[in-house]
Amino acid sequence: MAEANAVAATDGEEKKLSDIFLSGWNLFDELEVTELPFNGIPFQNKVKEAMGYFEQATVIVNQVGMFSPNELIDEVSTDSLPFMLLPYFLGKLTTKINNPHGTEAIELGEVYFGDHLQRCQEYELCEPPKSKSQQDNKTDAAQQKSEQRELIEAAYNRNDKIAQYRKVKEIDEYMYRMRDAVKNKTADEEVRREFFLKYLDKSIIDAKQELENLRMMKEMVKMRLTRMKAGEQKSFENSTADQQTNAHDHGHKHGHSHGHQHHHHAEAKTKPLQPFIITRNATQKAVFGLGYPSVPVMTVDEFYQQRVDEGIFPDEQKMAKINQEKAIAAALDPNEQEDQENAAIELQVEDDDPEYLARMRRMDEYKDVVRRGDGNRHNRS
Repeated sequence: MAEANAVAATDGEEKKLSDIFLSGWNLFDELEVTELPFNGIPFQNKVKEAMGYFEQATVIVNQVGMFSPNELIDEVSTDSLPFMLLPYFLGKLTTKINNPHGTEAIELGEVYFGDHLQRCQEYELCEPPKSKSQQDNKTDAAQQKSEQRELIEAAYNRNDKIAQYRKVKEIDEYMYRMRDAVKNKTADEEVRREFFLKYLDKSIIDAKQELENLRMMKEMVKMRLTRMKAGEQKSFENSTADQQTNAHDHGHKHGHSHGHQHHHHAEAKTKPLQPFIITRNATQKAVFGLGYPSVPVMTVDEFYQQRVDEGIFPDEQKMAKINQEKAIAAALDPNEQEDQENAAIELQVEDDDPEYLARMRRMDEYKDVVRRGDGNRHNRS
């Protein structure tokens, strides 16, 4: 069917279609490697121009009925194979449209990639997508599967992605070598056919990945728009409340002037922090103090000491002593540490240390009152 339609078209129309497609293809390849900024006008103009070429080519392809779901890929002529990539090219170009606050380009990309995969499925180049019932069954099974099963599936998916990555890399290397010959039509028909079949294989892998990315981007854009609308609504409500408060205060300013002033004093905001300059040493403090007489100036040591006095920072000397004691205790042998503790207790007993003796008396009194084994006996039989 495709070959008959191609023959039925005039030679001039065939040439025009191939020229239109080649112009869009050249622009597409240029956009893939250009260093122009993505959100710049030149880049976006090239995107629109390339999409115009491919859209025009799509109209002609649909008019002549070049493809049919009733034929296989072997029945498609080599000259018609490039036009199977039209939805893929249009989908890739929609991902280059700069529209961060809308979902139109994302939804359009989903349509193009979906059409491309549908056409490839009709020609048995890829498997059909899972139906909703199959996805629901897969979801139910995922909830019941074991952790070991999840690990096996994760490893399988990882290996599958690695294999796809290697396949795409090999195709890219092959296309890099043969692209110019195919575009200039200096390659023979067998090479050109192999080139576009490999390009279709790559486009299928890429289209599936792009669809996943577009779905995630769509959800993110919707969440962003929802937050923006919520923020605008809150801002509108606050503005309305402020206007009502101002009108109410204006109507009662003569009869309630004292109460009005008291109300504003009660709602007064805390005083904001005043800026100050921290210098390395006293010399810099003197210099900056001359240049900014209205701004407080202090050295690093003065600033730290101020925070220590306020209880925000720890005292440097106390912390150094504590750290030193901890380091010594950690370095001591457990037996030596126990001997030192016993020696300290003996010294307290010999010196009749009042604090130690009082603590021991309280411990003896506690043992006389509380028998061994007593304690929290709640709910014990």
